[in-house]
Amino acid sequence: MSERRRAEGRPEADRNSARTVIAASVLAGVSAVIVSFITGLGSSVQGFVTDVLTDEKKPAASAPPHTEPAIPLKVVAIPEEGGTFLVSEQRVTSPEDRAVVIHGAQTQAEWEHLLRKIKATSINMTAYKIAVTNVSSFPVRVVDIVPVITRRSAAIDTTMIEPLGGVASDSIPVQLNLDNRYPKFTQNGKPYFTRQSQVLKAGEGFVMAVEAKLLGREYVEYRLKVNYLDRKGSQHSLVVNDPGPGVGVFRVSGNVDDEDYADYWGPDKSGQGRRLYSREERE
Repeated sequence: MSERRRAEGRPEADRNSARTVIAASVLAGVSAVIVSFITGLGSSVQGFVTDVLTDEKKPAASAPPHTEPAIPLKVVAIPEEGGTFLVSEQRVTSPEDRAVVIHGAQTQAEWEHLLRKIKATSINMTAYKIAVTNVSSFPVRVVDIVPVITRRSAAIDTTMIEPLGGVASDSIPVQLNLDNRYPKFTQNGKPYFTRQSQVLKAGEGFVMAVEAKLLGREYVEYRLKVNYLDRKGSQHSLVVNDPGPGVGVFRVSGNVDDEDYADYWGPDKSGQGRRLYSREERE
């Protein structure tokens, strides 16, 4: 990457430190996720099926038939909060959106609206947690969670937005190397689900703290496929799509040189807002 241009009134060491911290965190594999164990997430399930009654006598009218959820697993992906370098394939053009970038959003909802509108993406790394809970009354064995790549292309070089300002014991820390053509969740360099599975009794769950990295000059989008066995031993799959309200969780871009971005929004002289830097200033 080209040497970063020096922002007005801002020491070069300070400007380099922010990007250096991100690069060091990625290469050292430091996870910055917020993790907490989640159980009892069965309040919202799509549809129900009625058990077949085997008794010869009809049940009493006052006793409704027992029901089981059509999908026994509830899977929730929760993104990490915090500032990061963001890129987008879209340019920030409207006066209203430029005001949010330049002066900062008045509310979190306003900021998330802009990020969602331009489909903002993190650089090099995303961090999130996956909570899987058995919402049925029978045991379920989770045998694999597979990242399914839906897009792989050149790294995004349209818009860069710099940030302003500057794993729990009951979770399973895993890594995801998106530079691989067919990535898997790994632990200590070995595929996690190749060595073991997760058997969940009724109401039980587990949490995976994920650190997904992409160090090459590509852009990747993916979704998750959760493979599990029901009580009869039949295998099923549940697809989990990107849950990100603003910055995408299941998408990440590699880095390009600063001068290659069409638009580069960096901190202004005060450090409290942003301005658009020309290519000459970034060289």
